Amino acid sequence: MRLLLFFSFFFFNSFVWSEAEDNVVIVLSLDGMRHDYPLRTNSGGFNIMEEEGLKAAQLVPVYQSSTYPAHVSMATGVSPVKHGILHNGFFDKKKGSYSYSPDASWIEVAPLWILAEQQGIKAATYFWVGSETDWNGHKISYTKAPFNSRISEKEKISQILSWLDLPEQQRPRLIMSWWHGADSKAHKLGPDHNSVTTQIKKQDKLLLSLIEEINNRGLWDKTTLIVVSDHGMSEISNFINIKSVLKLESIAAKVSLGPAIGHIFLDNKEDINLAMKALKKNKKLQVYKKTNVPLKIGTHQTRTGDIVLTTSAPNMLVSRNNKNPPKGMHGYDPAINKEMNGIFYAYGYGVANKSINVVHQLDLVPTIAELLGIKLPDYMEGNVIQLD
Repeated sequence: MRLLLFFSFFFFNSFVWSEAEDNVVIVLSLDGMRHDYPLRTNSGGFNIMEEEGLKAAQLVPVYQSSTYPAHVSMATGVSPVKHGILHNGFFDKKKGSYSYSPDASWIEVAPLWILAEQQGIKAATYFWVGSETDWNGHKISYTKAPFNSRISEKEKISQILSWLDLPEQQRPRLIMSWWHGADSKAHKLGPDHNSVTTQIKKQDKLLLSLIEEINNRGLWDKTTLIVVSDHGMSEISNFINIKSVLKLESIAAKVSLGPAIGHIFLDNKEDINLAMKALKKNKKLQVYKKTNVPLKIGTHQTRTGDIVLTTSAPNMLVSRNNKNPPKGMHGYDPAINKEMNGIFYAYGYGVANKSINVVHQLDLVPTIAELLGIKLPDYMEGNVIQLD
């Protein structure tokens, strides 16, 4: 099958790349699939995509490297401080608290599926963050809601194939789907546990089944499959309770924490120096005033705290003690912690058989737009990945 696939789409591409107007891009995000995880499996979709398509050495995530900010960055082409989703949960001084919300109005930049629809390209999503509701009144042709973690990848594959089987005028040309990846197992048991390897192999076989089904339909001459992940995973063992530090100094504040970046909104602004001093006593923390936050984190007008904290693995910021703490975590600075880096594979229409070096999550939107002929706003931060 592999040899047949190789000649079928690469030979065909050399003739129709510039002529195709009905090509389809499928994007799968495998949650928590660290860049080295595919090395633990060798009999599924990853191998085919590497041997006959394109593999990047690593995909660098945004910072904070967590599920919600990463997925929204991969859908908008901008960093979290610009699209506004700073973590899976955060605090906004005007709108209040956000926690795993399906409400797309929290996203401050148009997602790619909206840009596609506005330009006459139908889009479909299956549990991609931010796609469960309309975005500022703009609709998507096909989406699945509400999110349900119990829905299997087999069901998602079935739906993706059903979308591909639609008549051309109804068929979405952009399909984006979240898969379980290895995230849950790695959080609970640690990134190197045998159960994580078992889960990687299961996802690999499911990926292979999708590749085979598309091949059975003869669609590789106009279908591009891109497989990415939102972040990697590191072992953790030390938990820093930020609320308890502030409580010892009788400092009242709203605390909004991710595992690696935390925001403190003080009730009394005059407490800032006392709070800074108390927090700096812990040498595992880096502590900044809002006016001095590092550029790689950035400042959001209403979602950045008066004080911003960062830490690195094996440490994790927490607001309470947990009797069953996680053994694996992410969110850390990918410039320092390479275990945060994820995967990037491409296969099919418009894709050469090659390996490339490091790419960034912000490169995903420009690359998809290039494949589909979507015109992008000039605020995009990434670059087109040369797939061919």
